[in-house]
Amino acid sequence: MGLRSWWRGQWGRSSDAQVKLPSINLVVGESQPVQMEPPRQAGVPVTPVFKPWSVSRLGAIFRTVQRHPSPSSLSEARLARHCLSSYWLGAPVDLLESLYGGSVGDLQRQQLEGPLPHQPLAADEQQWCEALQGSLDSPEHQTHYLNILLALMPYQPPGQLLVPDALTRLPNWLLRDYVAYCQPELKVELEGPAGLLTPVADAAAKAAEWVPLTSRRGQEALEWFDSEEALNRMQALLNLYALDPSDPQTIDELAVLRRVTAQLWLDVDPEQLQTLYQTPVGILTRGLVTSGFGAVVQDASDRHARALLPTMADDLSAPKALNALLALILFFPPGQVTVNQAGLLPEWLRDELSSF
Repeated sequence: MGLRSWWRGQWGRSSDAQVKLPSINLVVGESQPVQMEPPRQAGVPVTPVFKPWSVSRLGAIFRTVQRHPSPSSLSEARLARHCLSSYWLGAPVDLLESLYGGSVGDLQRQQLEGPLPHQPLAADEQQWCEALQGSLDSPEHQTHYLNILLALMPYQPPGQLLVPDALTRLPNWLLRDYVAYCQPELKVELEGPAGLLTPVADAAAKAAEWVPLTSRRGQEALEWFDSEEALNRMQALLNLYALDPSDPQTIDELAVLRRVTAQLWLDVDPEQLQTLYQTPVGILTRGLVTSGFGAVVQDASDRHARALLPTMADDLSAPKALNALLALILFFPPGQVTVNQAGLLPEWLRDELSSF
């Protein structure tokens, strides 16, 4: 066979082989997942447990027990506490900070500020608490230590649950609430010695920390109080709150009203306080105070007001201390605000405060 004939034969066979090659898709993958034999048991619970809950419902329960503690409201609050405690145990560890900074964290603080942690535990609650405490102390549970701590805190009276080396061990987003509730003696270490500031400088520093409670301020807010429809709604809300102080919609609307009213008191010229009190702003202020709505702490804005307003009103000789005092009384229950420098109050305001 000549070289040319041999070459044609080899080329011909190669061409036939190329024709038979399978088509390959270079756009869409065609690989199939590997099928593996499943284990006999995957460790998954086979009985679904349906325990639906809502943030608004738990919030209403905690507000009710705070204002009207009774056997029935405490019973509801115990179940709500266990619901939230179970939620913390199953929450993603990398989302705890965002959860605690939102409405779920508000529920946690509502519990700590209410009467339930001061009540003796039922037998099953005691077992739950002991199991959580055992897990908290176990080295194998350190990866979700904060989950367990959040689940356990509302079951302990103030000052009873102690975390070793809390200032270095706990994250900043939890530390302040932990210190306030569990270890108040650490507050000086956390915030620094209060003696470094004079009372006037301290008040000025606190005023500088103030964040407005609402964007509806000044003339816009005053025009709202000039509306007949708005005034009727305000009065209706106070009536609704008297009938059902746990209704979430009523609480939400009154909380907005309170923020606008408090900010008006802070913004007005001190010389115009009495004039403003003689308008519907003063009428609503009295209505909010006497209704007991000051006991409601709805969100971070309310906690901000509760924390800073007392320091801003501490020295009544300060330029806008009376403004802060009128805003302050909206965020505390009647009778809980005491004035140490009553002689510095104008007569009209002293009479009003004594009537609450």
